[in-house]
Amino acid sequence: MEEKTLTRILKRVAADFPLRTALSVPGKLEITHSRLNDLADYAACRLAAAGVRPGDVIALTFPNTIEFVIMFLGVIRVRATAAPLNPVYTQEEFEFFLSDSGSKRLVTNKEGNAAAEAAAAKLGIPCATAAFREPSSDIFEIAGMSPAIGVCGKASVAGFVNEPSDVALFLHTSGTTSKPKGVPLTQQNLAASVDNIRSVYRLTETDSTLVVLPLFHVHGLIAGLLASLSAGAAVSLPASGRFSASSFWSHMRSIGATWYTAVPTVHQILLDRHLASPEPNYPLRFFLQCFFTSSTSISAPFFGIIAQFICSPYLSSGTPNATASATAGCESSTASTSTGDIFSPPRLISSLIRPTR
Repeated sequence: MEEKTLTRILKRVAADFPLRTALSVPGKLEITHSRLNDLADYAACRLAAAGVRPGDVIALTFPNTIEFVIMFLGVIRVRATAAPLNPVYTQEEFEFFLSDSGSKRLVTNKEGNAAAEAAAAKLGIPCATAAFREPSSDIFEIAGMSPAIGVCGKASVAGFVNEPSDVALFLHTSGTTSKPKGVPLTQQNLAASVDNIRSVYRLTETDSTLVVLPLFHVHGLIAGLLASLSAGAAVSLPASGRFSASSFWSHMRSIGATWYTAVPTVHQILLDRHLASPEPNYPLRFFLQCFFTSSTSISAPFFGIIAQFICSPYLSSGTPNATASATAGCESSTASTSTGDIFSPPRLISSLIRPTR
C-alpha cells in the first residue's frame, strides 16, 4: 500500500529495521529506530494529555538535539503541527513567529530560551521543556505539561490516525524581500519529499550522515534528517548541537558516514581546513550542495575542487543553474544526470547528479 504520511513511513521503518541505529550523539546517546518510534509515541501521549489537539501548532526551539527530533515526531504523531524556530531569534522575532503561526505551546530544551519564553509569556503561550534525564540516560522527560493519564506508549496513541491532509510542519520564508510568510506542509507533502530524496540519492539502511544544517532549516530537517530516517539510515548529531569544523571529519569517520549535505559556507570552511591540513581520507559516497535562491553566488569549479579532495561526486539541490559534474580526478567516481522536484511545497527545483555506489 502506498505510504502517504511521514508517520506511516517511519513506523514501517521501525518495524523493518528495529535494531538499526536511528540517532546518535557521540559519547552520549544511541537510539534505534524501534526506540525512536516508542519515544515519539510517548511524546505524543504527553502532548495529548496536556490538551494538545489535532491542528494545534506547537513551536519548537532547540539546537540540533535528539530531544528536538523526538518532540517533532511526537507533535506530528498526535496530528498537531510542528513549528521549528531558530533558537537565536530575538524576543521581538519570537513574538512575530509565535503569533503568526498561531502557536498554542512552546517547547524548548531543559536549559530554556529566555527570549522565546519572554515572547511566549507576553502572548500567553504555555511553555514546556524536553530532555533526557542525564546525557547518557534512556529516560526522556517532558516538564511543564500535565501528567499523562495512564501509561504512555503505543496503546495510548493508537486512536490517533494520521491523515495525508494533516498539516504537520509550519515554516516561514526567509523574508529577504518582504515580511516572512508562513508555509504549511502536510503529512503527504513530507512523505512525498522524503520518498523523492530517498529514491534520487539512493539512500538505504546502510547509509549514515552527520546533520550539520540546523533542524529548523527545511533542508536540514527534510533532506538531512527525515529522508535518512525514512530509509532506515543512521543520523548523527553534533555533541555541541551545532556544526563544528574542527571535529567534523573525525565525527564522520566515527559513524561511518557515507554522505553529508551543507550550504556553501560550510563547504568553504571544510575546503579551507583541507587546504591547511588535509585529512588522511574522506570516505564518502557523495555529498550534497543545498541552494535556495538564484542569487547564490558560487561556482561549479569550487565544488569540483571539493569533489577532488573528497573523491566523491556532489549533487546539487536548489536552483537549476547551480549544477555541474565534479568527479574529475577520482577513479571510479562516475555520475549521470537527472532533474526533478525534490520538495513540494514549497517548490524547489533540483538538478541532480546521480551517484554510483
